[in-house]
Amino acid sequence: MTGNNIVADTNIFIDLMKGNEVIAKRLESFDEVYISPVVLVELYFGAYRSANPEKHLRKIAIAIQETKLLTIDAATAEIFVTIKLALFAKGNPIPENDIWIAATSMQHQLPLYTNDKHFAEVEGMRLA
Repeated sequence: MTGNNIVADTNIFIDLMKGNEVIAKRLESFDEVYISPVVLVELYFGAYRSANPEKHLRKIAIAIQETKLLTIDAATAEIFVTIKLALFAKGNPIPENDIWIAATSMQHQLPLYTNDKHFAEVEGMRLA
């Protein structure tokens, strides 16, 4: 996967669904926007926990309609373990879901578009 492609983090989609024009324009600037299954889980979890799940599920469907879903497999799991061990050794843990997102991004050799600063703790992580 080459070109001007990224993996978008959960917080990017949340900002997009809140109407953030800067995020919308930035997403439009990429050739392809990919999404980790873990991001989708986080978005769905938030929707189902909300007072109006149907409204939020519609917003999610619109927000992700142009994205491509990546896979998580045994290779992703190995990258996850490598990241988690390195963070553990440094004493800088990050949420496990974010490790999965980082591992997915790294496996597919795509930079991650996020507003979370803790991804910078992940060795070799490319950020958009």
